[in-house]
Amino acid sequence: MVTATRRAARTWNPEQPHIYLYLYIFFLNCLQFSLLVFNDHLSAAAAAGGRSRCFSAEQVDRRRHPGRPGLAVDLQDARTCAQTAADTRGDLSNRSLSPWRYRLNEEDDRIPHQILFAECLCSGCIINRHEDLSYNSVPVFAPLAVLRTSPCPRDPNKFTVNKAVVSVPVGCTCAAPKYILK
Repeated sequence: MVTATRRAARTWNPEQPHIYLYLYIFFLNCLQFSLLVFNDHLSAAAAAGGRSRCFSAEQVDRRRHPGRPGLAVDLQDARTCAQTAADTRGDLSNRSLSPWRYRLNEEDDRIPHQILFAECLCSGCIINRHEDLSYNSVPVFAPLAVLRTSPCPRDPNKFTVNKAVVSVPVGCTCAAPKYILK
């Protein structure tokens, strides 16, 4: 006889900001797909006409400011390495051997306009609740496809849109230092 066990339903907990971060990453992936489709449309239009297509400010703004889930990331985070070492509870960015915080990177000529970048809080790594400078905290990067806008050469009231890849720091990790062999 097979008996099925029933799992308890997960509840939404606003005390866990990493869940919101996962939603943000999911949103960026959806946006990335949308941008790639938009860019394929641009490429097809350019190939058909032999030149790049210009878009109105309204068309670009629709891509620049899509609806997105609210983020529970504290952008006013002023923690120091020592403070984080003393209290290693909560989100993964606090419990890591190389803790980090997020800052908002904004560029007017990029779609999406705002991207969260991780910043390492320590030079060394947290070992036994103290910073150990014999190790290094280093950022971990992930590529993100974005669109870059620039004024249209034929019409200054319109924009051209080109695909680009941005290297985004998404967290920090602890690493042994690089040694230069002589």
